[in-house]
Amino acid sequence: MASDRDELIAQLTEFVQDRLLAEPDSQGIAPDTPLLEWGILTSINTAQLLTFIRDELGTNIPPTELTGTNFQNLDSITDLLLSLRTPAH
Repeated sequence: MASDRDELIAQLTEFVQDRLLAEPDSQGIAPDTPLLEWGILTSINTAQLLTFIRDELGTNIPPTELTGTNFQNLDSITDLLLSLRTPAH
């Protein structure tokens, strides 16, 4: 059975490859692909990603968490989502 982390990375990877990449059949992206550095996460793409995360993955990301560090790659986005799902207690 896949872990929550593996499932999240798979869902995020599929969304980014299908919806945000200019050439969906390019070599694809890895969990550590630098999304900001490669220009994949533009402001419009980031807004689409946030909508996907809210509507499809059921997680709201507070504005304070919208940082380059948290959106550097799929690994960092997944870490953020998992930390937001975990109660702070």
